[in-house]
Parts: sequence; structure tokens; C-alpha cells
Amino acid sequence: MSHKYLKITETLLYLASFACLAAMAAHIFGIVYFAHGEKIIAGFSAVVCVYAASAARAKGLQGNKRKALIKNTLTCIFVFYIMVLVDFTLIDDSLGRNIFNIYNWSKEAFDNYLRNNINLIPFATVRLFINAIKNDALPISAVLENLLGNLVAFMPLPFFLTVHFKYFSKWHRVFVAVLLSVILVETLQFVFLTGSSDIDDVILNTGGAMLMYGFLKTKTAGEIVNRLTFGLWEENNGQA
Repeated sequence: MSHKYLKITETLLYLASFACLAAMAAHIFGIVYFAHGEKIIAGFSAVVCVYAASAARAKGLQGNKRKALIKNTLTCIFVFYIMVLVDFTLIDDSLGRNIFNIYNWSKEAFDNYLRNNINLIPFATVRLFINAIKNDALPISAVLENLLGNLVAFMPLPFFLTVHFKYFSKWHRVFVAVLLSVILVETLQFVFLTGSSDIDDVILNTGGAMLMYGFLKTKTAGEIVNRLTFGLWEENNGQA
């Protein structure tokens, strides 16, 4: 592809990414309304477009300039991912999250949260959802959204940790980082009395992240990711 067409492609992709981000901003300010799934699609589309645009631009660069561009792009995507994760776990009203619940704090509200929003028994919530499907108490889509959502939520974290920091080339370091991140989120939900503090969330979040890490460490997946990141994955011991 010629340099001219690469520039056109790059520009169109950056504009598409900006449009997706603008739509998400419009949702935040109440100009438009997105359902939970639509927000995920908009965010995912923004990430794909901006990375594809940077990859197109990187083809015209050499050496350290190319790697610097890709690394900076991945850093921006990482920050965006953290922001989305915070929104989904602490802020999004459509998911029953509202950190401003803390302003309504009272002993009664705290006691109510302890009774209804905390689970310390492993797989108790998972069993409740499975029984809800058997008894037709909840649609399968709602159950899958909750269980798969928790499984997928932290999956990108091992990739970002490994591609940015050589320290996380070892699985146990990634595991500790993911586990502490999940526990932090659950603790913040408890502090702000929002969502639910559930041991099953810890299990699903951490398990999903480590499944992704294991997949990325396979030879085939590692080679693909290394090509997509222009060598950054392998450089930071992604294959170690």
C-alpha cells in the first residue's frame, strides 16, 4: 500500500475512533443513552480503530520511533481500559453501581449492604444464577452477562502488564497483580456501598485474567501478538 493511501487510512481510522469516544462522552453527559452492551461495542471499536491507525502510521516509521508510537498507543489504551473498568465496577448506574451512595451512608444502609450485597462463600452466587436458569427466574442473557462479564472484565490486564513491564514476565507476578487489583475493586465497592462485594467476583475476575495470560503465553498466540505489537511483546519477555 502506498504512503498516500496509508495516510488516508490512518486519518479515517483516527476519525472513527474519535467518533466512538465522542458518542461515549455524549452518553456520560446525558445527550444520548447507550445500553451496557452498546457502551462495550463503542469502547471496543474506539480501541480497535485507534490501534489500527497507529499500526498504519507505524509502517512508515523505523526502529525506535515505530516501537515508541506503538507503546504510547498501548499506554493510552491501557489508561482508557482502566477508566472503563472503573466505570463498570463503581459508577455505571445501569449495572447498579453508584459511588455516590457513600453520601447516603448510615448504619441502616451499612447493615443493609452487609445483609444483601456481600458474599464470602465461594460459588454461592454462581449456584444462584444456575438455579435461576433452571427455575426460569432469570433470562439466560442476564445470567451470561453477569457471569461472562465477570470472567472477561480483567482479561486485558495480563496483556497490558506484560507488554509494558518486564517485571511481569512471570506468571505468579501477574497473578498477584491481578488478584490485588480485583480485591481493590471489591474493597472500593464495599467502602462506597455500591454493587456487591462477592468472593465469586474475585474468583471469576482472577480466573478469567489468568486464562487469558495462559493463552497469550502459548507459542501461536504469542507470535501473533508479537507481530501485532511490532516486537514489543517479545522484547518485554512475553515469551519468557
